[in-house]
Amino acid sequence: MTRIILLLFLIATTIFGNVVTKQKWKYGQKFTNYLQTNGVSLDMLKSLDELENQVIGEIRGGQVFYEVKDDSGKLIEAYIPISSTLQIKIAKNKEDKFRFSIIPISFKEDIYIGNITIKNSIWSDITSETHNSNLTKKLQKALKGFSAGISKGDSVAFLYSQKSFAGFLSGSPEVRIVKITKKGKEIFVYIDEEGNGKSEPFESVSYVIDKPFIGKQTTKKVEIKNSAVSSKFVYPVRNPRITSPFSYGRYHPVLHIYRPHFGTDFGVKRGTPVMAIGDGIVISAEYQSGYGKVLKVQHGGGYMSLYAHLDGFRAKVGDRVSRGDVIAYSGNTGTSSGPHLHLGIYLNNSPINPMSVIGQESSSFDLILDRIADVVSTKTYETKKIPIVNAIKYREMLNSRLNSGEQTYDWSSDDDKKTKLSEDDFE
Repeated sequence: MTRIILLLFLIATTIFGNVVTKQKWKYGQKFTNYLQTNGVSLDMLKSLDELENQVIGEIRGGQVFYEVKDDSGKLIEAYIPISSTLQIKIAKNKEDKFRFSIIPISFKEDIYIGNITIKNSIWSDITSETHNSNLTKKLQKALKGFSAGISKGDSVAFLYSQKSFAGFLSGSPEVRIVKITKKGKEIFVYIDEEGNGKSEPFESVSYVIDKPFIGKQTTKKVEIKNSAVSSKFVYPVRNPRITSPFSYGRYHPVLHIYRPHFGTDFGVKRGTPVMAIGDGIVISAEYQSGYGKVLKVQHGGGYMSLYAHLDGFRAKVGDRVSRGDVIAYSGNTGTSSGPHLHLGIYLNNSPINPMSVIGQESSSFDLILDRIADVVSTKTYETKKIPIVNAIKYREMLNSRLNSGEQTYDWSSDDDKKTKLSEDDFE
């Protein structure tokens, strides 16, 4: 029994004796330099595939990240967010060697209270007591039309939801309700989904009601210039069927781990012709771990397209290709759960969502059928009152927490906060 108690004590000391601090990535600092500075062997990078190296390239100067160090200042773990849902984790494995992995971010979201008695001005007092400048901005929006006349001695109480990560502020808060006490008179301000304040727990929505008289209907062809529906690139396959979209946080179907998906997958049969999405020059056609057979085309304007899991190449390095040219054939090479085409698009070496710059190929003029009705209509307007979700619930919660004497939550220690490590805060 004594041995068990001693073992539990040692485990608790190992986990909770470390300190987590919030840091900012230095401008111009390379990932390799950071590792060397903290005594991490560069051998860790040898096992990384192309996607993981791309993820490292997403780290930017000034970016917030978190370090866990022991009492002597040695790095134990590092967590570097790369999106709103995923983070890089650097930590030692059972062999006491640092390992690189990508894991989900574990956010904590709570409802916090503020109860400010005005001493100078409403906005400066809220900022100085909460130390949450984003909260002040959200309250300014919510109280537009309500804050006039609030003066010294009045009070403003409010509830807001806020995400945090390992005890630190993360993202913007969402104001839920505000109670203004002005010269002894209480005013509740209810917040709609857009963050706007309302004097009642519902919002008025106007509807347009058409009462048409329908006459003769005709059908005609109308020419529409392609510029109205144009896009920079075209689809790489005919009859495209998207099976997996671009994402910063996808659970990989083969590896069973969380990884970003820097591209769009199209479900196609093996051997399907793959076309260049735009004019350019083939800069790479090779086999890579993970992607299998992959071909890259450099386009103008800093764009580069990548076609992965191919069965074979038709174009070779140095070839000039035009939009719509067949450059390869789809396959199932590399780490893949079945035949498909992975399309990645990069702008100045950073991955972007392909669907933001891609569209179906069309001719200069498209003929569409436009049904034209000779309609004589009269319009009437009707207003309906829609309840604001949870408005009454938040009003009761605010009153209850004020009656309990709960104090304003102060985020002042956020910039230099140190806290005892709990692995649950990160994973």
